[in-house]
Amino acid sequence: MSNSKRLLASAALAAVFALVLVGCKKAPDSAQAVAPVPTGKLDRARLLAVDSEPGAWLTSGRDFGKTHYSPLELINQQNVGKLGFAWQYETGTARGMEATPVVIDGVMYVSGVVGRVYALDAATGKLLWKFEPQVDAKVNRGACCDMVNRGVAVWNGKVYVAAFDGILYALNAGDGKIAWQVQTIDDKQRGYSVTGAPQIAGKVVVIGNGGAEFDARGYVTAYDLETGKQAWRFYTVPGDPKKPFEHPELEQAAKTWDPDSRWEFGMGGTAWDSMVYDPELNLLYVGTGNAAPWNRSKRSPKGGDNLFLSSILAVNPDTGRLVWHYQEVPGEQWDYTATQHIMLSTLTLNGVERKVLMQAPKNGFFYILDRKTGELLSAEKYAAANWATHVDLKTGRPAEDKAAADYGDGKPKLVFPSPIGAHNWNPMSYSTKTGLVYIPTAHVGALYANPPGRAEWLPGRMNTNVQVGFSFQLGQPASLPPALRPLADPKFLKTMPDVTPSAALKAWDPVNHKVVWSVPNSSFMDHGGVLSTGGGLVVQGGLDGKLRVFADSDGKLLKEIDVGTAMIAAPSTYTVNGVQYLAILAGSGGGGWSSWLPQNIASKKGNANRILAFRLDGGATPVPADLPPPAPISEPPAQVGTAADIAAGGGTFTANCSGCHTNAWPAPIPDLRRTSAATHAAFKEIVLRGALQARGMPRFDDVLSEKQIEQVQAYIISLARQAYAEQQKGAAAAAPAAPAMKEGHL
Repeated sequence: MSNSKRLLASAALAAVFALVLVGCKKAPDSAQAVAPVPTGKLDRARLLAVDSEPGAWLTSGRDFGKTHYSPLELINQQNVGKLGFAWQYETGTARGMEATPVVIDGVMYVSGVVGRVYALDAATGKLLWKFEPQVDAKVNRGACCDMVNRGVAVWNGKVYVAAFDGILYALNAGDGKIAWQVQTIDDKQRGYSVTGAPQIAGKVVVIGNGGAEFDARGYVTAYDLETGKQAWRFYTVPGDPKKPFEHPELEQAAKTWDPDSRWEFGMGGTAWDSMVYDPELNLLYVGTGNAAPWNRSKRSPKGGDNLFLSSILAVNPDTGRLVWHYQEVPGEQWDYTATQHIMLSTLTLNGVERKVLMQAPKNGFFYILDRKTGELLSAEKYAAANWATHVDLKTGRPAEDKAAADYGDGKPKLVFPSPIGAHNWNPMSYSTKTGLVYIPTAHVGALYANPPGRAEWLPGRMNTNVQVGFSFQLGQPASLPPALRPLADPKFLKTMPDVTPSAALKAWDPVNHKVVWSVPNSSFMDHGGVLSTGGGLVVQGGLDGKLRVFADSDGKLLKEIDVGTAMIAAPSTYTVNGVQYLAILAGSGGGGWSSWLPQNIASKKGNANRILAFRLDGGATPVPADLPPPAPISEPPAQVGTAADIAAGGGTFTANCSGCHTNAWPAPIPDLRRTSAATHAAFKEIVLRGALQARGMPRFDDVLSEKQIEQVQAYIISLARQAYAEQQKGAAAAAPAAPAMKEGHL
C-alpha cells in the first residue's frame, strides 16, 4: 500500500457500492390474519409507559433510553432450541443493512439502503407500503462507510427518516406519503452524507450528518415535527473566528483551538449516529465525531482541546442551547469518535441510585455520566487501550500517553484501539435483569505517522493527513509505507498488546467495572449489534451468516441458525397476537473491510439484503445458493497512455476510487479489471458526467479533470492487462501437455 489515503480507503472498502438498486420483492401473503393498519400511534405517555406493553418495540432501542433490552420471555433458555424461521422480506438491494426494526401495533417500520422505508405486517412480512427517496448520487462521494441507514423514528402518526443525501422526510405512517421534506445539508460542495436515525426530542425532530474524514463541519439541526420548519442548528466545532459565531457556545469552543487552525478543512466533529432524548429531564444527548483532519499537528498546530470533538453534548431541545458537555478525547487525533451507542438507565453506584448515561465509544473506555449534570461517574477500560493510561475522575481528563500515542512528535506509533474502534456503531444492550451491558467489541491496533510538509486540502475528498496502517500488517512490513515499518521491530512488539486482530461479544459489569464473560467472533470485523431479553437471552448475528443466541449469565451458546447472509445490525423482538418474534436485517457493508473477508458469507453466497423474522416452532430458514465461479477475465483493450499517465492515474484512483473499487472477487461492487469494451468506450460519460448515477456511481466532473479521468482509465487498463496475463499464464501451466506427434501425422 503506497500512501495514507490508500490505507484509509482500505479501511472503508464497503464505502459506496456502485450497484443497481432494484425494487423489492413481497413476502408471501398470510391467509390466517388480516393485515394491521399502520397508524404510528406513539406519544410521550405511551413511550414513558413502554414497560406496560412489553410486546412493543417503540424506538430503535425499544425504550427512550435505547437499552436494546426487552422484558419478553416467551422465548427463553428452556425453549429457544425450537426457534425457527417465520418470514422474510427481500429488499432487492445488496449493501449494508444497519437499522433495528421498530414495531408498533403489529406494524414493523424499518429503513434500508440510502433511507428507503418499509412498513410490514410484523406477523407475516407482508409489505404494507414502501418509500424510496430519490437520492442525489453525487453525495455518494461523501461517505466513508457505505450508503447505509440506521433507522427511523415514529411519532404521532408520522415516520421520520433521513436519506443519504441529507433530505429529512416526514412520512404519513398510514401510507408512506411525504408529509414534508427538508434539505439538512448546508454546503453540498463538502463531503457530507447522512446515515443516522432521526431523534424525536420534545416538539422537534433532530438529525446530524457524517463526513469528518472528508471536509465536513459537524452540526445537528432540529425541525418542527408538524411542519418541518427549522427550529435551531448547533454547530459542533467553531468556524473561522474572524467570522461571526453562529451561536454563543462556539465562542467558548474557539478558545480551545489555535486561532490559525486550518478552518478550510471543516474540522469534523460530525454527529453521524448516536443521539438519545430524556423526556423526564428534557435533555437531548448528542455524540460527536472525530477531527478533520485527524492529525492535530496539522489542523491546530498550537494544540488545544479542540471542542467539541469527540464529546457528549447535552442540549435543551426547546432552545438548542448547550446545558453541559463532556469531552472524552481532548485534541482527538486517532478517529476516536464519541458517536457510538448512548444508553440511558438507572444504576446504583456507591449505594446511591443515579440516572445515568452509558457509552462504550471507540477509544476503549466505558463511560458512565450523571445525565442531569454531566458529572463523570466512571471511566474504565473495557478493551485494550494504550493511548491513555486512565481517566482522572476529578478532572474528567484522560491521562494521555504521549510517548506511546502522539505521532505528532515525528516518530511512528502503534496505538490501540484502531479507527475500527474497540466498539463501533453496532448497538450494545443493557439488561436490567442481569445488570450487564453486552458489547460487540474489536481488538485491532493502528499505525500512525506524521507526513512531512503542509497539509493539502482536497475539497469534498478524504482529508486525514496522516499515514496509517493496521497492526495485522506488521507481519508483512513491505505492505506498509516506509515511515511505519520500524514498528515491525520484534523487540518493540514485545512491549505492546497482541497485534493479532480479533473480536468478541463481551458482557460488561458497569458497576464493578469488569468483563464477566467473553465469546470470540469469527474475525476482527465481526461485531454485529446485540439484543438481550427477559428470557435470559443475548442475540447477535455474524458475518458468517449465523444468528446466535447466548445465555445472558455466562455466554453459553444456546441456539445457532444458519441464515446464509451476513448480519451486522442489532435484532429487535416483539409480539403479535401472543406470539413472540425476533427480527433482524441481513446484509453486510458499512465501515471496514467486512465485505470481502473470507469469514464473510457474502464471499460465498453474495449479499442479497433481507429482513428476517423468527418464532418458536418456525421452519427452516431459506439460505441463498452459492455464487457461481467468476468468469475468466476477457482480453482487455490495448494499453493507452504513457507510463507517467498510468502512474498518475494510479494516484488519482487511490485517492478517489479505491475506497469502493477494490478490484477483488467476489466483491459487492464491480471488479474494474473486468470492464467491458462498451464500458471503456463510455468511460468518460460514466465517471466524469454521471451516466450511471441512477445505479449509484457518482459523477466526478467537479473534482477531477478530463485528463485525470483519462489517466485513471489508463491505470485500470494496465491492471486488467496484468491480471489477464497472469490468468493466461496460469491457464497454460494447468493445461495438459499436447500429445506427441507421430510419424505420418500431418
